[in-house]
Amino acid sequence: MIEENGTVLSIEGGIAEVETIRTSSCTSCRARHGCGHHTIAKVSNSNRMLMKAIATDDLKTGQSVVVGIPEDTLLQASLWMYAVPLLGLVLGASLPSLVTEQTLVSVVGAISGFAGGLLAAKWKSSQETKNPDYYPRVLRINTNQAQIIPVVQKA
Repeated sequence: MIEENGTVLSIEGGIAEVETIRTSSCTSCRARHGCGHHTIAKVSNSNRMLMKAIATDDLKTGQSVVVGIPEDTLLQASLWMYAVPLLGLVLGASLPSLVTEQTLVSVVGAISGFAGGLLAAKWKSSQETKNPDYYPRVLRINTNQAQIIPVVQKA
């Protein structure tokens, strides 16, 4: 499970809007204590992210929570978004070269294959929006910590 800490901004219809700071890479890095990136990320808005997560009924606005998504779900989504268009590009470039040696045909095939891969990824994405496994979930409420991320007021 890939987890992030966040603060609940609002709750509506079983969906919580959560503000997080992207720090997953910081917790696994050996240089995290001397780098200062995590400290800068807390001050800067550049690493802040708003997400919608499936929530439980006992959440309240302002609570510090842990939001997570399964690794296999993220891996499958990454394969569809990166590998399928890339495979379309390679196949689109190489298959026409079996028939003809014209470079223009291979270029058009590569562009067409890449576009086809993007369309396939978009189709898969539209199919998975109905699947709740592809949405982040509020896993638990941080009871032992104060509010981790201050809520930033939008001007």
